[in-house]
Amino acid sequence: MKKSQQLHQLIHTMSKSEKRYFKINSNREGSIYVKVFDLIIDQKVYDIVQLKDLLIAEKISSPLARVQHHLYLLLLKSLASFHAAHHPRYEVMDSIRHYLILRDKGLHHQGKAILKKALKKAEENNYYGLVLQIIDLMEDWVTEEESFDLAQDQKNSLVGLYQTNIAFSSSIAELKKNIFDLRLFFLENKFARSENQRDFLKGYVTKAVDLLDTEENLLKKRLLFTVLIYSYYGLQDFDSLIATEKKRIELLDSNWAAAHISPFLVFAYHRNLLWIFLSNKQYKEHLLLLGNVKNVLSLSLLQNSDFYAVKLNIAAALSTMYADVNQKHYHQAYHQISGLWNMYLKFKNHWDIDFLAQSLILFINTSFCLGKYDESYKWLNYLEREIPQTYVLPYQNMGKIAHLLIHSSLGNDKMVQNMLESTRIRIYRKFSFFSVANTFLKYFKRKVKCKSDDAQKKLLIQYREQMQVVSQKKEQKGFFILFNFVDWFDAEIQNCSIAELNTKF
Repeated sequence: MKKSQQLHQLIHTMSKSEKRYFKINSNREGSIYVKVFDLIIDQKVYDIVQLKDLLIAEKISSPLARVQHHLYLLLLKSLASFHAAHHPRYEVMDSIRHYLILRDKGLHHQGKAILKKALKKAEENNYYGLVLQIIDLMEDWVTEEESFDLAQDQKNSLVGLYQTNIAFSSSIAELKKNIFDLRLFFLENKFARSENQRDFLKGYVTKAVDLLDTEENLLKKRLLFTVLIYSYYGLQDFDSLIATEKKRIELLDSNWAAAHISPFLVFAYHRNLLWIFLSNKQYKEHLLLLGNVKNVLSLSLLQNSDFYAVKLNIAAALSTMYADVNQKHYHQAYHQISGLWNMYLKFKNHWDIDFLAQSLILFINTSFCLGKYDESYKWLNYLEREIPQTYVLPYQNMGKIAHLLIHSSLGNDKMVQNMLESTRIRIYRKFSFFSVANTFLKYFKRKVKCKSDDAQKKLLIQYREQMQVVSQKKEQKGFFILFNFVDWFDAEIQNCSIAELNTKF
């Protein structure tokens, strides 16, 4: 991403308070940097022509790239100053800078109290990297001390501090290595498919549970909870997964700074728990957590991060629609489409690809289940046009089947036949959606050869039974969360939309 685009992105993630702080503390009112800043605020899409015209009008000879680069640095300095009073890490870092200024002026004795206070704050909040920096600076005190006894005491104290900090750092590094290894396991396998893989994950569970029994350090507890969460997910132990995620979120009520919980993690933990509840059809728990999200947004941690506060609101809105679709409340879900889409148009910078893809799949399924096939087709085309190909690739089987289902429902039999004859309809075996997609593909290939309504009905019943078997496979169950493919066969048998389906049929 170019620096100009980075600047545009940075400015549009700033809160009103952050913007006001920058303008108040700018060197002089009406400077070119403030004017460029104001102009970019008004740009929903970065417009280089407008910015160049501004420089010409202000008779600024410096290249736009230089002005933007300097403005970017000014904004970072302003944001650092703004947040210094809201986070203990900033406070420790400022104290280190203040000590360095005094030391370099030959006044390090004035900074001793500052550095000691910073050391205490760093230890309280598990900032082991900053503790090491402070120990390094305190070495000056030993070399400049004229009293042997005081120098000896300072040396012993620093050596003890160093050894304790190194031991703590090593234990943290080991836990983080475990998390990275589990993350790679998750990306490669999603969950354990063999006994060896289950034994691999159970080893992490046993060790983490034993350590948690006696662990009081908040950072280590958070990391141990994370080890357990990855392991329980891999083992598909959802009861333990939910209980552990709740305990991890409870750390927010302790000292979030000591647990090293960032605004991103506040968002990620709540998003994860919302999804886990939905996946396990625990709708009451899901509603309770949605109510608590409003309280979470009052945390100082998110008050200082509008970006993740907005993302948490998006996750809550998206999961609400998921819950309605899961419970087959299609009309309620449909009425949420416009609200979610407006939220996307208003906060595009806050929507990652995953959010957008999930939303579009929800829109496709909801409108399809209500028999609004033209709308489904519109959203499907948007998904395939706007989501990067590399991201869509695992969904290609789903997309092929979606086209078949929608065109079949629209009565475009010729289109269905053309698709079946095309080499593009081949299903990719390596993707986990293969079983569902392959069942549909076989059905449609046989359907075009049916010559009577009775033959077609028998075919529907036959493949409904096959899809029922597929739906019970562990690796396929996830695909039935948003769209029950068995329902599609029932709706075809009853000649109605999925939303109108008579489940007692």
